Amino acid sequence: MSRTAYRRFVFGLIIVMIVPYLAQAQPSLTLKDILEKNLQASGGREKIAQVQNLAFRIGPARYISASTGQLKILTGKDPVITDVILVTKDKVQRNSFNNIIELTGVQKAVYASMAKLYAGLFSLQQFAGQLKFEGLKSFGPEKFYQLSTKVDPVKVGFFLRADDFLLKRIVFQGVTPEGEKYEVNYDFAPFEQAEGCLIPLSWFSSQVGTRGNLFELTDVKVNQNLESDFFSKLEVNTGTVTVAAGSLKGNMIDFNTPPNILSIVTNWTKKDVERAGLKTNDLLTLTVEGVESELVFYAAANELPPQNVLSQGARILAPAQRGGETFVIQFIATDTTQIAPKLKVLAPIEVKKK
Repeated sequence: MSRTAYRRFVFGLIIVMIVPYLAQAQPSLTLKDILEKNLQASGGREKIAQVQNLAFRIGPARYISASTGQLKILTGKDPVITDVILVTKDKVQRNSFNNIIELTGVQKAVYASMAKLYAGLFSLQQFAGQLKFEGLKSFGPEKFYQLSTKVDPVKVGFFLRADDFLLKRIVFQGVTPEGEKYEVNYDFAPFEQAEGCLIPLSWFSSQVGTRGNLFELTDVKVNQNLESDFFSKLEVNTGTVTVAAGSLKGNMIDFNTPPNILSIVTNWTKKDVERAGLKTNDLLTLTVEGVESELVFYAAANELPPQNVLSQGARILAPAQRGGETFVIQFIATDTTQIAPKLKVLAPIEVKKK
């Protein structure tokens, strides 16, 4: 065999060997095909169109999503609503204890993207026309179709299972206003039937450098009767607050009784206690429906006595230890038999400086 013929033979053999691998690595499905299969896997266009709104609960927060893309998140223990996040076509707003702000940047992008996802019953229907096909990706033994879009200022990546075309993962990547890298993954559990819808009933959210959190959906409902202006109202319900020099009147917005502790979450914010002129170590008289107790006030969590001191017995009014918006009354290792029966959401409470 001549050298030229031998080279042709070897070249042809190589082509024959690699063509199957090339075919396997290059999926024949188009972006349109993938989106249609995802839509069908999620219930189909007709089924999804029948759902005008989807509601579910994650912990203390109630999510209500409209098929038109709006989203409202209400946080609180009924009938209290301490926080409302409202996602509409052009903006994302938050009302926390009657302090209304507009969310921008990464926060806005994430809420806006999740609103579209819920509106499409966890299909990518609402993202049609915005997506780019990034190819077929392998993670271990599993293969996923990767799609992406840009929701300023983040890149949003979607990973659909190659076997059933349901959503497995969303990745948000961007930069915060402080110039820090932002990357959050949402990994969805297998889809299940709930109220006639095929949706994931949990997902795990993890941010680079953190441990992550599991979110579980409960109380799933569809097509609830909503007021016509439901997705335009930002009102909260946190009771009322009256401030005077050395005194505060308000309401309980939550309470709990873990072992050896009774906690009452008030609707008094940092601004309220500052207006009342309260200072760390002030002695206060708490009144709850005629029952009086003595409290010690602490303006900041780092001013509290050590835990081993508090555990010996204390009655305090201090900021929520996990960074909540309001101040919390705590009875630690003390008798609470008189006040415990008075615990009720929105019950009136009052403190006066002694």
